[in-house]
Amino acid sequence: MLEFIPLPGLWLLFLLLGLIPARRSLLPRQIGILLASVGILFAATGLQTAAFYVTLGLVAVVAGEWLQRAREGMLRRTVFVLSIAGMVGVLVVYLAFRTYIQKYFVGLPSLSYLSFRAIALLASSRARSAPGPAAGLLQMLFMPAMMTGPITRVENFMAEQRDDGRILRRMAAGFAMLIGGRLANRYVLDRIAETAGLAPWRYWLGAVANSFDLYWTFAGFSQLILGLGLLVGFRLPDNFNNPYIATSIGDFWRRWHISLSFWIRDYLYIPLGGSRKGTARKCLNLMIAMGICGAWHGLEAHYVLWGLYHGALLSIESLLSAAGWHPMTRLLGPLYRPVKAAFVFGLAIFGWLLFRYSIPDCVVYLKEMLAL
Repeated sequence: MLEFIPLPGLWLLFLLLGLIPARRSLLPRQIGILLASVGILFAATGLQTAAFYVTLGLVAVVAGEWLQRAREGMLRRTVFVLSIAGMVGVLVVYLAFRTYIQKYFVGLPSLSYLSFRAIALLASSRARSAPGPAAGLLQMLFMPAMMTGPITRVENFMAEQRDDGRILRRMAAGFAMLIGGRLANRYVLDRIAETAGLAPWRYWLGAVANSFDLYWTFAGFSQLILGLGLLVGFRLPDNFNNPYIATSIGDFWRRWHISLSFWIRDYLYIPLGGSRKGTARKCLNLMIAMGICGAWHGLEAHYVLWGLYHGALLSIESLLSAAGWHPMTRLLGPLYRPVKAAFVFGLAIFGWLLFRYSIPDCVVYLKEMLAL
């Protein structure tokens, strides 16, 4: 369904939906957006897939509404735990059997994003901060965010937040990034076994192109989705902020897929204990959180290893910071920021090789890069 995002017809539809008055109540516009989202889902995927996806969303909303209204007690806590466990179960089954499920439910939007949005909705409902079923349904079924980020929170759909001046900027940035991603993709090496033996510089070029292909494509769609949200009066969370100028891995994750980073922080890292129980426990929590982040993309070993790789880098930074050891700051002086940004970008490039390629292909790729 990503191919719908850049279409002028979709932008016109959302422009018209955004014109529905919301002075007295946002409900008519919310209903219009929901009907349009579900209608597009049915038209794009068919009855079977759409009914399955909508049912999952409705289950999360109904559970959230019950939690919002139920009295505090054992039953409420049990329903919350079972609801979270159910959504985690849906995610694990989807990741484990994604190929089969997508064959049976053709065109199925990402259940990874659906599950994370559902968990955020259930957590807000438990805290009694969810605003009602209409906003909850938008949290689960807002069409532009079904396939990719940002990972919204129900609070994003609670009230109208106009910012019409940013719509054209979002569109311009989004389309420019998508074009850049398409151009970079031409230099990405896909079938490593068939391309072995090229000059080492081709592998270096391919590694850099791979990094920008992932960034520009993902960020481009995110910009367009934010623009569609603004058209209907909702300000969705920003998802990217120039991640390749980050001067640390922690800074990188504050700039890359921001909504996912904050979700991992709020619903995994902090509940695990965060940094409250010492440096060693903090490093363990980082490894667990980032390992789950990697597995969220897929249960294949290279995704998990990519997550653990970033968890290890974050842990090393935490250990150095706790020890008060910042050698590059002392040695480089005014050159610190550009040199550190280049160093972090290099670490990210290697990480993206782990992300795109299977582990055997990644080993071959690295050997070719180094002409071994």
